[in-house]
Amino acid sequence: MDREKLVAACGLYCGACEMYRADHDNNQPKLEELLKGFTARGGKFALDDLKCDGCLGNGRLTPWCNQCNIRLCSKQKAGEPWCSSDCTDFPCALLTNFANDGMTHHIEVLENLSRLQKIGIKKHAEQEEKRWLCPQYKAPMSWYNKTCHKCGAKRSNKLYKVQSEL
Repeated sequence: MDREKLVAACGLYCGACEMYRADHDNNQPKLEELLKGFTARGGKFALDDLKCDGCLGNGRLTPWCNQCNIRLCSKQKAGEPWCSSDCTDFPCALLTNFANDGMTHHIEVLENLSRLQKIGIKKHAEQEEKRWLCPQYKAPMSWYNKTCHKCGAKRSNKLYKVQSEL
């Protein structure tokens, strides 16, 4: 899959999503753990609902990504797959509310989208892919991994800051 398709409409990098990682790393125990968590919070999901090819992957999507208003709006308004600073409403309440909804990985969407517009999708996607790799083993990591599942190396403390050296 082209790495650009792993940059979601909101600017998040789907390649670091826990569900995407568990599915694409064939980590069945992690998928089952995630399913238990969603079920415990009142969700009625099946294991297949957690399997996803990324926001713009043109394949499987989780139910909440499939119904994402940001993804739907960017297709309709921006004329491109990602929210754009060319949009007269950027940054809109939809994006701002998403960035401030308490989910740690959502905090960076406005910064990511601004950076994407500045450097272009190819470079942004390349930097995001590198950013979410284990510093030692180079295994992909998710937004919430504190250590690499392959070697145990700690992730960067600068996880949510754009690193100019990337």
